Amino acid sequence: MIIAIDGPAASGKSTIAKLISKKLEFEYLDTGALYRGVTYFIYINDLSLNNEDMVVDLIKKTKFSFNNNHLFINGNNVETEIRKNNISKLVSAVASTQYIRTILTEIERKIGHQAKNIIMDGRDIGTVVFPDAEVKIFLTASTRVRASRRYNELLKKNEIHTIEEIERDIIKRDEIDSKRATAPLVKSYDAIEVNTDNLNIEGVVEVILSIINKKIV
Repeated sequence: MIIAIDGPAASGKSTIAKLISKKLEFEYLDTGALYRGVTYFIYINDLSLNNEDMVVDLIKKTKFSFNNNHLFINGNNVETEIRKNNISKLVSAVASTQYIRTILTEIERKIGHQAKNIIMDGRDIGTVVFPDAEVKIFLTASTRVRASRRYNELLKKNEIHTIEEIERDIIKRDEIDSKRATAPLVKSYDAIEVNTDNLNIEGVVEVILSIINKKIV
């Protein structure tokens, strides 16, 4: 079974998907982390997205792997680095680049087909990567709620930003993700929308598990 959880930036997709994967004992693929990892590696290697050949060569020569839900690049744990706000500001531009999406979509599909049961979260899992996924969830929340949650996450990492600054970044990312030519952020026609404005993490997990259980039965 393939479960697709899509939604805008900072909607809690990864947190929820990880929890559900543990409860169901499904494999989990954080596709957002893959894009963040590519963004981070492009950034530290000081490459331009306009230099397609060099970027493609870099990605193909780089080993991306997961261990305990942490992303490793060439054996190094980069989970902390890829979650920093400077990478968050850059990732939408990278994810909007068609040749990068083509490469990573192939990687995501390969992993999905190899797994017996898997849950994947991202922007286009239910629309592009796995349009035939058995369960499709579109997770969303208001920009202010998402900004508040993101603010608290960054605060725990000693990254100080205002909620207003974070909300502006989220609105900008939403616009870029929704208007990009390649695999834009849209709700699949057969996805079930779950708004989390008035739900805590446990509540969201409960709602989604209920949806999944109905499909399993």
